[in-house]
Amino acid sequence: MIVIEAAGIGQVAAAQLASQGHLVLLGGRRIEESERFAAQLRDRGGSAFAAHLDLADPRSINQFLAAAHYLIGTPDVLITDVGLAGPAGKGPDSAGVGAQTLATRVIPAMIARGSGDVVLVGPELAGVSGAAVQRKVDAWLAALDAEFVGTGVKASVVRSALPGAFAFTAEAGRLLAGMATESRLRVVEMLPATGAAR
Repeated sequence: MIVIEAAGIGQVAAAQLASQGHLVLLGGRRIEESERFAAQLRDRGGSAFAAHLDLADPRSINQFLAAAHYLIGTPDVLITDVGLAGPAGKGPDSAGVGAQTLATRVIPAMIARGSGDVVLVGPELAGVSGAAVQRKVDAWLAALDAEFVGTGVKASVVRSALPGAFAFTAEAGRLLAGMATESRLRVVEMLPATGAAR
């Protein structure tokens, strides 16, 4: 399950996971774009679906979870930008609260199963920056670590090593997929390419 409004990163991660045989569900507000991309992945032999998700809207979260249950069953992995790139005009924290609500509804099944991964996308990779935002991500990671002790579920984060520096989308997407399927690393900090454009 990939819930990232920064479409490029989410698409790269989804493509890599689908090419490895994983069933992928993309959630985001730009549903037409997500559905087209999921269709492209299916055309390449992958298993991918898309469902509308607005993390600032509790009804949308409920509908997304119902779609997830129908389309993919219980997710093994949640990759999320924690609502950092949420919709403007709905309050600065509404999407962040929605991301936590979504996680609290997905994580218990992982804990019950004894396995799963929650991969957080750092703020620069979600297209935002600021020390306060980074502290929120770090706090959520610490809370997940405490919750997951002894459960077999892992929390990790991929973020930029330099505050305010935006890393390459393709590399970030591949790292996100790798964190969910291969890596046992907890924190990966990316260095932006020299002279790279945002």
